[in-house]
Amino acid sequence: MELLRYKKRDLRYLLCAALVLGMSAMLTGCGGASATPPASLPTTPVAGQVNSYVGGQGNSPSQASEWSVTINRSTNTYSYTNPNSGSTAPTVGALTNPTGGFLILLDQNGYQSGLALEIPGEAILLRPGDSTSALVYAVQQSTCFAITGNVKFLFDYSPGLTGTNEASFGRIYASTNSDGSAWQFNNQTEYVAPDGSVPSDADFPGYPSGYSGNCSASNGAASVASAPLSYFYNGPAASTYTVPTEYVISPAGFFFENQSYANVPASAGWNYPDISAWGVSEPSAPVTLNSVAAASYVGFLLEASVDSSIYRTRLVGFGNAPLSGTTMTGGTFPNEDPTQPVTVNMSVTFGTQDPLNNGLYYLAKLSIPYDGGQSNCATPVPSENGTLTCTYDAVATVGFSNEQHAIVLSAFDASGDQKTLVLFQQ
Repeated sequence: MELLRYKKRDLRYLLCAALVLGMSAMLTGCGGASATPPASLPTTPVAGQVNSYVGGQGNSPSQASEWSVTINRSTNTYSYTNPNSGSTAPTVGALTNPTGGFLILLDQNGYQSGLALEIPGEAILLRPGDSTSALVYAVQQSTCFAITGNVKFLFDYSPGLTGTNEASFGRIYASTNSDGSAWQFNNQTEYVAPDGSVPSDADFPGYPSGYSGNCSASNGAASVASAPLSYFYNGPAASTYTVPTEYVISPAGFFFENQSYANVPASAGWNYPDISAWGVSEPSAPVTLNSVAAASYVGFLLEASVDSSIYRTRLVGFGNAPLSGTTMTGGTFPNEDPTQPVTVNMSVTFGTQDPLNNGLYYLAKLSIPYDGGQSNCATPVPSENGTLTCTYDAVATVGFSNEQHAIVLSAFDASGDQKTLVLFQQ
């Protein structure tokens, strides 16, 4: 039985049709001028000394609930809860903030026990352990807020979830009422894993119509809960099931979605009990790659082996150099020391930006050193410095808010194993 059934259509046609047929009041035609004010998120508030985030780990199919991460800069401490640990007690400790942007997490004995990268009040990347730990992506939404118009979010499914010929990335629109208590989601579409060609949309599961959500807030944390009716293909017939969904969205547009498929029976052919998606809001104008590459970024590269549940998460730095065509260079830090100059051994080639989705590059490439292990490919090619390199098809999304860029990129090797690069501008 096929896990997914695909419709092979041109992505530009799909997204143009979605704009025209959307449930919002926007009257924007494809190629025409907008008759309404541009869609926008609210002004981003000033971050406090204490910020809490909700999100998911790269191996999210095994998790029924989200991670919770708190950074307290007034006391230089941290805490996080791991839903896979079997304990409700949080992991706590002190943190240090050396040069390089990363937070070093210390255990109760003062030894390094993890790393984090925070945009205070917006989002955080957490590696809860050594390089074998899967990456956590988490977002802060402290209140229920209203947005103007119909805002588009671009997302990738969390690493370790998808594989060859399965849904990999997508987009969804959201609008709210005047106080942000009621949300409406529409035109959610997923696309298959990148393979160097124009991607097709995946109909399994599908959303035949828009759906509503309700925002609730308490103790400085908010989220939007919804229960869309999704349809699943099992042979020639389609069946529908309710899929409880939670969204956490920051005012700057960082996006986290978590869905439970507990209501979907095994006979529907769906293999995952829970999934999550990581993303950013669409920039208000096309992205200029020269300005992206000129900035300095740090982040993590997570390599997920789906079959063996083996993960490798390395801290990396990118940018701060001229583009070569549409290629941005970067790489790992020596001995995982972010205070040292980065070793340039990786690159991201963005390719052409989708004309109907600002910041979406669905024909991107990720090149990383070949090591015969998780960074593996059938035909490694020597790079300019002579080292063997593997290049993978990828999709990249570039967000821009508060004068800072954020990049979320997913790539797949021939075995269907996912490699996810997340970068925050410094």
